[in-house]
Amino acid sequence: MKKLFLISLMVIITVGMVLSGCAAEEPTTTPTTPATTKPPATTAPAATPTKTTPAETKPAETKPAETTPTKVVPTGTLRATVPSWIETMDPNLQTTFEYALYEHLLTTDENNNYTGELAETWSVSDDGLVWTFKLRKGVKFHNGDEFTSADAKFSFERIMKEGSMSPWSPEYNATIDHIETPDPYTVELYCKKVNYQFYASVWGCPMLPKNYIEENGDEYFNNHPIGTAPWKFVKLTPSVSIEFEAVPDHWRIIPEWANLKVELIPESSTALAKLRQGETDIVSVNMDEALEVQDEGYELRILGRPTTPVICMLNTWATDDPISDVHIREALSLAINRQEIADIFFNGLAEPGGILWTAPSSWGFDPAWMKGPYFQYDPGKARSLLKEAGYPGSFDNPVITLYSMAYLPWLPDLNQIIAAYWGAVGVQTKIETIDFGQLRGMMYVQDPAMTGKVAIWNMPTVQLSVAFLRSAIHSEGNWQLLHDPEFDSLWASVSLSPDQNEQLALFQQTVEYMLNQYICPGIVNIYSYYAVDDTIGDWTLRFQYDLWGGFAGIKKK
Repeated sequence: MKKLFLISLMVIITVGMVLSGCAAEEPTTTPTTPATTKPPATTAPAATPTKTTPAETKPAETKPAETTPTKVVPTGTLRATVPSWIETMDPNLQTTFEYALYEHLLTTDENNNYTGELAETWSVSDDGLVWTFKLRKGVKFHNGDEFTSADAKFSFERIMKEGSMSPWSPEYNATIDHIETPDPYTVELYCKKVNYQFYASVWGCPMLPKNYIEENGDEYFNNHPIGTAPWKFVKLTPSVSIEFEAVPDHWRIIPEWANLKVELIPESSTALAKLRQGETDIVSVNMDEALEVQDEGYELRILGRPTTPVICMLNTWATDDPISDVHIREALSLAINRQEIADIFFNGLAEPGGILWTAPSSWGFDPAWMKGPYFQYDPGKARSLLKEAGYPGSFDNPVITLYSMAYLPWLPDLNQIIAAYWGAVGVQTKIETIDFGQLRGMMYVQDPAMTGKVAIWNMPTVQLSVAFLRSAIHSEGNWQLLHDPEFDSLWASVSLSPDQNEQLALFQQTVEYMLNQYICPGIVNIYSYYAVDDTIGDWTLRFQYDLWGGFAGIKKK
């Protein structure tokens, strides 16, 4: 299906080039949109999107639900395959395995509200400048050391150190003045400024073992990590597999499986062959395979919060190249037929549109965004905007370079499709292959070599995206996509009000401003599908957004 789709788009390019060269009217051949294939039924469907309100930002004391793990004796081995991971164990280097190994002061509950995890209670002072966390007693690291406030302080300060690659580093450094630990079970964050949504950023800090890292060093920790989560690290075979063993007396949840082995298999056909031969229990399946394996009798499971491939316009503020012009950025978005991509390329298992970091179930999401102008398909208007911007004649280099990465098997084809749509309205595009890690590193240091270019990243979505939008869009964030004082001011205003309704309104204004800049337009929302064998029971834990955090909650049939 995808090959036919690509072939049809080559025809569109040819027609588009002829028409744009003749300054003609709309093409007489309009791409057809087939009937949408319905997503398969799943035993763990995506949660119905609801507008939720985060936990009160000025509670006297916010307490988590009582957690008493059911006493089980873990047995057997849970086996899974995944198509990609970031092969590091240190969360400051953005490890894929964070939720398998580490826990946090705060987490989200089944209703996507923030609650305590390693913090039993948390509160903020009346002036909004001191956040106090009372820690759960008796929690142990995997080496037997007790988790205390010294570990929490160390974990925050490690992210704040110069050179940290954690996406939370800019936010923590901009907000936290200093940290105090008046006793082994109390942590106080003293802030430089008021941020009544800082709990969402606190959620991003995994709790690490201070003494263990200081005694052994960062490199040793990266190779022999320990945390407090229900799985204990056993072995990493680089580019092959990672193994864990269950923590049999964990405070929160005891896995039913004694061991967990996850294999890295980028080729989906190879992973599916292992499932069919009984050599693995859980396999990530792409859109071509989801309906096929269901027809074979395998159950499909879905992660309830989608990922979104977004078109990142890189360093627009530092170039005179085409994407520095918002009219051209809007034209690039209007040229894309998102419905066609969702129906044909993703077999009807995706939804048109998508907003950076922000899912339909995220706090503050406005359904009107998906029906507004941001995700329309209008090639005629795209051509008009290009003409208004003086494209291509007004630019020394009218060619737009589109970086193509292969960390997901469908990404290279999607890049070809996007380039084809752009070609159909007269945009000159060059696809340049680049390694995932290389581009990621370039974006974190603002490498001038990427200035004026474009990259499609498949981004996760989160419950509260305010801090994440800062990391990607803000002038002082990691990616600095926009460098716009008006956005920076709008973003800052969200966290200055203790009033929940005002926070919501300001957040929506901030997102709408970002959308109007067409700095990272989304293409589709994609839900992650997994085929499972008949040994796998219910998925009970954290599957609304993360596979690794959910392994401990997989039940046996």
